[in-house]
Amino acid sequence: MTAMDGGAEARYRQYRDMIEAWLAGRLVPAGDGADGLRQVMAYSLLAGGKRVRPVLCLEFARVCGLEPERALPAACALEMLHTYSLIHDDLPCMDDDDMRRGLPTSHKKFGETAAVLAGDCLQAEAFAAVCDAPIGEAERSRCCGVLSRAAGAEGICGGQYMDLGAGPDSAEGLTETDLRKTAALMAAACAMGAAAAGAGQDTIGRAYAFGQDLGMAFQCRDDVLDGDGFAALLGAERCQAMAERYTNAALERLDGFEDTDFLRTLTGYLCGRTV
Repeated sequence: MTAMDGGAEARYRQYRDMIEAWLAGRLVPAGDGADGLRQVMAYSLLAGGKRVRPVLCLEFARVCGLEPERALPAACALEMLHTYSLIHDDLPCMDDDDMRRGLPTSHKKFGETAAVLAGDCLQAEAFAAVCDAPIGEAERSRCCGVLSRAAGAEGICGGQYMDLGAGPDSAEGLTETDLRKTAALMAAACAMGAAAAGAGQDTIGRAYAFGQDLGMAFQCRDDVLDGDGFAALLGAERCQAMAERYTNAALERLDGFEDTDFLRTLTGYLCGRTV
């Protein structure tokens, strides 16, 4: 499947419009000495992207009984954290990339110091956004807990550390890295949507497990498209087969939820995408 049907595409576009508007309004100039930093943050945060993680958060909130608008700050927190990780991953001391989404990377445009500070600030702003969400105090606390674990050694920081240097040289090592570097934040997105809606721990856990499988499918498909990771290690055909296995596992995780047509369509689209 390489495209979503009309109804699913319309919902995805609605969610993306909500996300883009919220993000654009978050980093407006304040007329102080930090406006230059806000400009650096906005450069990467508003540079586009699929916005898959916040979309997943909004949809899981809806599926679990909450109006998506009330989960919007928590959803956008995921995009802030994701953008921070991209800014730092691109730095010369990490992956040393010059381009991101068709534009010069943050450190290439603004310098390393500004890029580091922009990433640091986006991580802080992510947690501030969760604290601003119009949901209960217990729900905000649970969302912050999920997000912090996705950010730390169990998540994207641990995954990037493991990926430094030569990187994993076995399927097992690559899986462990990808579970942290990619799947942890995808899983957190789903769990945060459920947590924002006040779902029980069992439901949050099932949402997390779905996101983890989806994240691995997403990464395997990326590897097929880019010719690296699992595709370089195992070959494109075996890598695509892995993507399909993880996709099927993710779809099975949805059996305990109601009204999952959009999530199922999105899952199929992400596994079959060509870009």
